[in-house]
Parts: sequence; structure tokens; C-alpha cells
Amino acid sequence: MRIIAALALLIVVSWCSDAVAADCSNGQKVDVGGYALWMRSQGQGSPTVVFESGGGEDSSEWSSIEPIIRGRGKVRTVVYDRAGLGNSDVNPRPYRIQDEATALRRALDQCDIKGPIILVPHSYGGFISEILASEDKRVKGLVMVDANIPSFFNDSEASALSARYTPLAEDLIKEKPGLGRNLLRQDQAYPATAHHMRDVQVPLNLPVIDITAEHTWVDTPDELAAMRRAHAQFVAASSNRMAIFAKGSGHYISRDQPEIVIDAVLRLVSEIQEKSEVAR
Repeated sequence: MRIIAALALLIVVSWCSDAVAADCSNGQKVDVGGYALWMRSQGQGSPTVVFESGGGEDSSEWSSIEPIIRGRGKVRTVVYDRAGLGNSDVNPRPYRIQDEATALRRALDQCDIKGPIILVPHSYGGFISEILASEDKRVKGLVMVDANIPSFFNDSEASALSARYTPLAEDLIKEKPGLGRNLLRQDQAYPATAHHMRDVQVPLNLPVIDITAEHTWVDTPDELAAMRRAHAQFVAASSNRMAIFAKGSGHYISRDQPEIVIDAVLRLVSEIQEKSEVAR
């Protein structure tokens, strides 16, 4: 038993040592528990801005604005590919939204990202960022870019989304097998994902900027009204949250109106930097 315990401790220590040792400045795959995620950390300065892509998107989604934010804000920025996307491995286990957040946290540990952290999620990436914000004390702010709000995804909405998008993912497998299979796993799990997210609470003391697009991804007027109510209620729940409406923008605000996203991130960067100065 002592030998087994010693071996277990050695494995844990070895894993932690790898986490500290990893140099992700040029982009590197890091182990997150049986598979690897590709992550790149660039720049210096605090806080660190971590970008979380939308469903089916890899880190290239942020390629036009991430260098601008890093340069103007004089901060470190982190982009990565979720499991099964871009340069990252597929998670061999059945899909669970909480595993996406666990994998991100482990990848940040591996690349020695200590915080404070600002998360910048788009669309489906909002779920992962909200989980991380609820669990990880390194997270000090959120800039949500037309990101998912859990209260919108009730049972009927989640089931409808799964039924709507699962056949599309199955068709995509013929053209892009890797991406199609990844989206199929995600779409089939939508009811379970929505159920899990209802128990996730973003801390009320956390600064949040919630940017919403005028022309978002939902299909019907009723869905649009329900989504806007969900965002309004989310913002109204705390004085630390503010809303920005991207008039005229489509779902990909970082492409349609990039300055809105850049300005919001830099605003939160400045707020966190000022708090750090006062704390000193």
C-alpha cells in the first residue's frame, strides 16, 4: 500500500511539474488528462486575457483582435483550441460540458497562467467560461461576446436545438469528419448541458460586460425575445454587470464590429489594473 501511495504521489507531482514547466509562448499541446489541448500564451503584463471560441470554432476566431488587445492593453493573451477542434486532440470520453471547463483549467495550469484572468467567450464558449468563473478564483472578469446565458436554455429550447442541429452535424461529417463528429457530440448533449448550466452561478461580485448582437443566431421572434430577456435579467442581477448592444452586428461581433469587443476588453483590463494598484 505504501508503494502504491508513493507511486500515486509521484504521478501527481510529475503532472504538476509539467504544468509549471510548459512554455506555451509559441503554441503547444499540453496534457489535460489523457488527451492534449493546443494553447498559446503571448505577451506580458496583467491581467491575462483568455479567449474562448464559439461552438465549432477554433482559436483562429480571435486572430484579428487578440494581437490588438495584447498590444494596446500591454497584457498577456491566451488562445486555445477546445477538444476535437483545431490542433487539439479529441476527448475520448463521452461529452460533458463540465469536462470542457476542467480541461481549460488544466491547460492554464500547464502553461503557468496564475491570474488575474479576464475571460472573453463567444456564443457556446459562454458556458465554459461561466463554469470556470464560478469555480476558479483566478477569474476576475468576463467580457461576453453574444455568449450563451443558461437561463435561456430551458428543457424545450435545449431539446429543440439538439433536434435541429444534430442532423446538420451528421451531414457535416461527410465533408469535414473531425468537425462534424465534434459538433455531433456537442449537439446530442445539449439537453444535459443545459441542465448542468442551470446550477452554475457566475459570482455577483465579478465584473461582467455582456455584449449582445442585434442579429444573433436564434431563428424566430419568440426565441429572440426570450434570449434578450435572459440577457437583461442576467445583467440586472448585479450592479457589477453592464450591457452593450451591438446594433447592426451579426452573431460574430468580433468580425462585424471588432472595436466594440476591443474597447470592452480594454475597459475591463483598466478596471482590474486600477484595483490592483489600489490593493498595493
